[in-house]
Amino acid sequence: MGNKILDINNLNVDFLTEGASINAVRDFSMHINENEIFGLVGESGSGKSTVIKSILRILPAPGVITKGEIKFKDQDILELDESELSSLRWSHISVVKQKALNSLNPLLKIKEQIIDTIRAHEQIKTKDAMERCNALMDLVEIDRNYLNSYPHELSGGMKQRVVIAIALALKPELIIMDEPTTALDVVIEKEIILKILDLKSQLGFSLLFITHDLNLILGFADRVGVMLEGELVDIDSAEIIKSGGNNPYTTKLINSIPDVSDYNQTKADKNEPELIHVKDLVKTYSRHSSIFSSDKFHAVDGVSFNVNKNEIVGLVGESGSGKSTISKILTKLIDFDGGQILFNGEDISCITKRRDLLDYRKKVQMIFQDPFASLNSIHTVYHHLSRPILIHRSYDKYSKKERDQLVKKEIIAILKEVDLSPPEEFLYKFPHEMSGGERQRIALARVLLVQPQLIIADEPTSMLDMSIRMEILDLLKSLQVKKGISILFITHDIASACYLSNRLIVLKNGKIVDSGIVSEIINNPKDKYSKLLIDSCESGWFVNQ
Repeated sequence: MGNKILDINNLNVDFLTEGASINAVRDFSMHINENEIFGLVGESGSGKSTVIKSILRILPAPGVITKGEIKFKDQDILELDESELSSLRWSHISVVKQKALNSLNPLLKIKEQIIDTIRAHEQIKTKDAMERCNALMDLVEIDRNYLNSYPHELSGGMKQRVVIAIALALKPELIIMDEPTTALDVVIEKEIILKILDLKSQLGFSLLFITHDLNLILGFADRVGVMLEGELVDIDSAEIIKSGGNNPYTTKLINSIPDVSDYNQTKADKNEPELIHVKDLVKTYSRHSSIFSSDKFHAVDGVSFNVNKNEIVGLVGESGSGKSTISKILTKLIDFDGGQILFNGEDISCITKRRDLLDYRKKVQMIFQDPFASLNSIHTVYHHLSRPILIHRSYDKYSKKERDQLVKKEIIAILKEVDLSPPEEFLYKFPHEMSGGERQRIALARVLLVQPQLIIADEPTSMLDMSIRMEILDLLKSLQVKKGISILFITHDIASACYLSNRLIVLKNGKIVDSGIVSEIINNPKDKYSKLLIDSCESGWFVNQ
């Protein structure tokens, strides 16, 4: 593993603007050896994607490489013409992108997409091309019959395997994987990583694995580089990085990794009354329907649980387990088909009048997964936070000037509570002027303004960078204690749920397969699926296979 296959020296990338240019990557130097796995870690905006695009020479305008060299073996990629670049890409360096669905053409069958890639670089007979397709499907362990399928007919994990198959089609020496598992559940992520490692062992390619998940890459990389604001601030063996690295930022990232063994040992007070009681909940959807038949499936199938006052309950499961369906039912965004839900002892199916529904939604508030989509881009923070106050409060006796002063005072107070300081600077910001973490704090502030009894937090940290995730979890925990609010924390990340929750409920295929206090589930899971979730979050599971 001594020969360098990729060698980058003093790479500088600027994005040209009318004013001063933005230096997106500064003096970046690293190399990858033959048959090595190099992990490049960094949070959003760190410059990871800019480095990848520079290697492949697909940097969009106004991005310009202003300095440095990028050598593949002994070739300087920056000196190649378009014809030479075309023969380099896919044949020698291929890429697996983050979202498989965006990488595949929805109008073409899988076999057509693989064959197109092969024929773009070599002349091949149809029979030989099909044999190559069959071999690639065998390699990534997908049934050959799916070659005649369209992308939408495959699961997320299968689509990602197809993208990997396409990347392997021309037997490249270096594969760049850009967040290849970010959009996948933790269990499927584990399957994909194990398959990548197996393929690397068989084929002997080098791997540049780009991710924001330091815990993930430390499990299988040989060396790791850490990026911050366009600079490579740390680079060393995975063992050294795991022990804290050589930079305070690396240490910060390491300390931000949730650990299933560091679970919340605080038990909720059993004397607290039930806030919400769910019994035998059922929700069905139709897959295909016609005049003559209807194929139905149970998104939620006989689910029963409760959330007490002043308690945090974690609802954990993979995509399609029924988590989001339950959250929509509890917030009365959709109806349910069977069972009963009591809130403070009252059946919520009886809530039909607009005034009663408004009162219920004041008590049961929701934080959404995507902080970028949950705020209207054309409105300021002041507008977003003034709306719940004006809807749920009565300021009729005040003049407009007095009302505006009271609203502003209340908004400033809540911004302080969610740790946005100084609050006055955020009042008139638009969503695009804030980071993902700041936007999620605004979403939390909006929820808290109406003084709810229950917050349903639907994957509130899954789209945030690692260091920000822990900040939001700590904020939720402190506000729950301070205000005595109950929280139903919905997530596929059992480590985060353990850190935050008093009790856990594990869902699979619309049914509860495990439930209890956190320590019971971590130390003695009743169901093999619970154990699989726990094992997938623990460091070192790659080497233990």
